[in-house]
Order: sequence, then C-alpha cells, then structure tokens
Amino acid sequence: MQQIHEQEQNADVLITTGKRSIKRVLVSVFCKEGLETLADAFRKCGTQVVSTGSTASKLQELGVSVTQVSDVTGFPESLDGRVKTLDPHIHAGILADMSNSDHVKQLKDLNIEPFDAVVVNLYPFVNTVMSGAKNDAIIGKIDIGGPSMIRAAAKNHKSVAVITDPADYKLLANRIASGEGFSLQEREYLAHKAFEHTAAYDAAICQWTNSAWPMPQSMIENTDNNDDSLDKTRKDSLLPCDYTRTWTLERKLRYGENPHQYAGLYLDPLHNGGLAQAELLGGKPMSYNNYVDADAAWRAVWDFAPQIAVAVCKHNNPCGLAIGATAAEAHAKAHACDPVSAYGGVIACNSTVTLEMAQSVRPIFTEVIIAPDYEPEALELLRTKKKNLRILKVA
Repeated sequence: MQQIHEQEQNADVLITTGKRSIKRVLVSVFCKEGLETLADAFRKCGTQVVSTGSTASKLQELGVSVTQVSDVTGFPESLDGRVKTLDPHIHAGILADMSNSDHVKQLKDLNIEPFDAVVVNLYPFVNTVMSGAKNDAIIGKIDIGGPSMIRAAAKNHKSVAVITDPADYKLLANRIASGEGFSLQEREYLAHKAFEHTAAYDAAICQWTNSAWPMPQSMIENTDNNDDSLDKTRKDSLLPCDYTRTWTLERKLRYGENPHQYAGLYLDPLHNGGLAQAELLGGKPMSYNNYVDADAAWRAVWDFAPQIAVAVCKHNNPCGLAIGATAAEAHAKAHACDPVSAYGGVIACNSTVTLEMAQSVRPIFTEVIIAPDYEPEALELLRTKKKNLRILKVA
C-alpha cells in the first residue's frame, strides 16, 4: 500500500499542480495493436500493470510483469468472460478522488490501490454488424465492462488519465518514462475523447437496435379501438424521443467550401455504399466542393431510373440533364444544354459508362465523373488521357 501512503502525503500537491505520475495502470483492450509501445515503457519503468485475459497474455508475451484482474478482485472471470472488471476492487481504484483525504483513507481501510491510468478499447461491435453476423454474435460484442471503466476514469479525470485511442499510446509511454504524468488540462482532453468514444459506441448500438428491434405490433395495438389513438401510436413509434446517430471521420479534406474553412468526410459506420464510400478509380482526392457537386448530380440522375440519364453539375446546380437510349447519347444531350457552364463540372451517369461515352467526355475539362460502373476500355481511356479526372464508382 506504499502508493496510497504517497498519495495521502501528496494530496495537496495534486490539487495545486494538477499532475500525477503514472505508476499503476489498468489495461484491457480488444485490439492489441500498438501494445508494444506501452510494454516497452512498462518494462523500463517498472510500472505496475493490472490486466485481463488475452490482454494480460499479450503483455506477458512482451515481457511485462502483469497482475491478473482476478487476483485483485479475488473473483474469477465468469459467464464466458462477461464479468471480469465489474468489481469494487477495480472501480474504487478508478473512481477514488486522490485529492480527497476521505477517499484516500477509505482506499487504505479497504486495502484497495488506486489506478493512475486506464487503457481500454472496446469489443468491435460495428465490425461484427457489418460482417453479417447473426443477432446473438452481435449482442455478444456489446461491451459492458469496457465502457464502465472508460466512463469511470473519464469522470475521475482529476486523478486518472484515460486512454481509448491507440494513437495516444506513445504519448502515454513518454509520460510514464518522464515520471511527470499528464496535466489536468491534458487529462480533461483525454476524458473528452473517452466520452466521445463511448457515445459513438452506444450510438452505433442504438442505431442497430432501432432496425433490429422495432416496436412490436402488440405494443402498437390500442385496446380502446380508437382509430385516431392507434394511428398516433403507430406514428409515435416511428419518431423516437431522442434521435442518435454517429459518423466516423474517414479523412480530412483540403478545405471546405472556401479555403479558410475546415472540412472532413464522415461515414456512417453501419452503412455500406453511397457517394461517401465511393471507390476512387483514378485522379486526385475529392474535395469538399467535389462532393457537393457530385451529390447533386448523383441524386438528379437517379430520379430518372430505370431510364439511362446523365447530369452535368456546377456549383451544386445542374447545367445539363438528359435521358438517352445509351449513356453516350444521354451525355451528349446533357452537355448540349449548356456547354459553357459544363466546363469544369461534374458528370454523373446512372448506367455503366461505355467507351463511346468516355470518348465524348475526353475533350471536355471535367472535375469528376461518377457512375455505378465503367467498361474496362472506358476506364482505361479516362485514366490515361485525363490523369486529373476524379473517377468514382458508387456501389
């Protein structure tokens, strides 16, 4: 209990400096990538490491001396691993405010050691859903202990640093090695990232359950046979009290609508397909304005399906839109609507781009072409003769 004694003596220092050296760490991660960085720091600095299951095994393989969570709790992992860290010996060590002398005393009386840092990442819920797994497998990847530890550490960021992003492992390793730990402002930011992480995780679960577990007919039916009331109940079931979604940053864009603005491309993790996840077959990366124009053009051509249609857009407005018996004919008509405005525009086709259409596109300066597919000869022509043309294939 040497650490508690030291913390008790240094409580006032913690309040004034905001820094706390990292001597004891709880590590429980599903994704083991990057653990080598932490393991090196743990070994060199003699950090006390408490860990679970496969995480403990991986750290031991990397030469780290590890205390199993079950040795701390005095209780074995149970229910196929569903219960591991949900124990007062773990959560009291995370939640104790080490600037509070009463908390420090209670830890000492209960023979519980505090944690200085908590490193957690969660079961891959989204990946499991997107793999096409059945409901039982998906439910099995709803993490319980992980979010509990993350939220506890984030709440108690005054005393604990919480790491949920493997990109921060190197920073944690450096702070362990320096003996300084994190400042209060740094711990606040890490706590923000942690809450952001768990919020996105729960939002994905909510999004999946919204489609997988809709309101059953038995809850919609109204016993008083009032048709108006029944209709209202049906409508209410389609309008949740809180609408929660999450989007994940795929990549940063050069700038927004104007050069002084920031922009990024965010994807719905539970949805495949669509313009945002289009495959770039050639040309430079897409810009914000490219996406805006491409979206307008793409939506326009699908209003005419199943007829073959081509749209030419500039500044989010169609300057040409036509249908034709072939993709080439539709493009020729669309371009003829306003050849001047079509310069530097975006072309969308709701059918496979043929070699004939590619040949008609070739002499025209075009920023983006978007289609569900391309004939091999057409793709080769566009790639070789128009190297800067962004060629998008949308599933």
